[in-house]
Amino acid sequence: MSEGNSGNPRNAVFTTALWNGAFALADWELHVQRLAENAKRLRLELPSNMTQQLVDFFEKEKLQQEPSLEPSMLVRIECLRTGEMVIEVRTISFRNEEIDAITLPAPRWSSKVNGTKHGDWKPYREAQELAEKRGADLAFLIHDYAIVDADRAMPVVLDDDGTAWVAAQEEGGVDSITLNILIEGLEAAGIPVHFGRLNERLVARAAEVVAIGSGIGACRVLSLDDEMLGEGVTLTERCQSLLDIHYQDKATWFDVRSAL
Repeated sequence: MSEGNSGNPRNAVFTTALWNGAFALADWELHVQRLAENAKRLRLELPSNMTQQLVDFFEKEKLQQEPSLEPSMLVRIECLRTGEMVIEVRTISFRNEEIDAITLPAPRWSSKVNGTKHGDWKPYREAQELAEKRGADLAFLIHDYAIVDADRAMPVVLDDDGTAWVAAQEEGGVDSITLNILIEGLEAAGIPVHFGRLNERLVARAAEVVAIGSGIGACRVLSLDDEMLGEGVTLTERCQSLLDIHYQDKATWFDVRSAL
């Protein structure tokens, strides 16, 4: 029951974390916190032996080379209502690149389900596949004429006044581990981050649009539905710099064996 194919959003909760090829995951404490919060909203419980299952999985799947601090692999961790777990290793297809995006209608669920990493994630996978079939890299998901999410990332819009905007949870935005890592550094650099509505007017006048995520890093979005976007690079470069520093810090990487 991987990829959120159950059709019932309350049947599972998941997260996707960067993996060092051995036993460590980046920002694992933040991922566990989000898993717990999302599980509560979905009325399911995380497996009591989640850490042991991860250790057992990594024991079998770990790479032979020395563990790396360079983001190169992802692990998708899905906790099912049955108490089972589905763990999958994934490669990173692109990272910190300039990309093109298209818009597609956003899937919608109830207010408690919207914004969680839940068990009916298939529409997001289908959006990714459709974007690739159209020669784009990413699908931005639209509801009521506003961007609420993307298929593997969080859209961030830099307004022409230097303020960064992301979709609020009530709009359908999903809590982003990557954004949580970046906010303090962005605001220290004079780029305040606000949550709100990413409507057409805001995007049209944007100085820059960036997509951020554990897998893709920070990618400047060149075009949306073949319409060119703002040509700024300040936000993109700042995000990339902050993430590079973050992932080179050994403290970022949590060895799951230490939690046993």
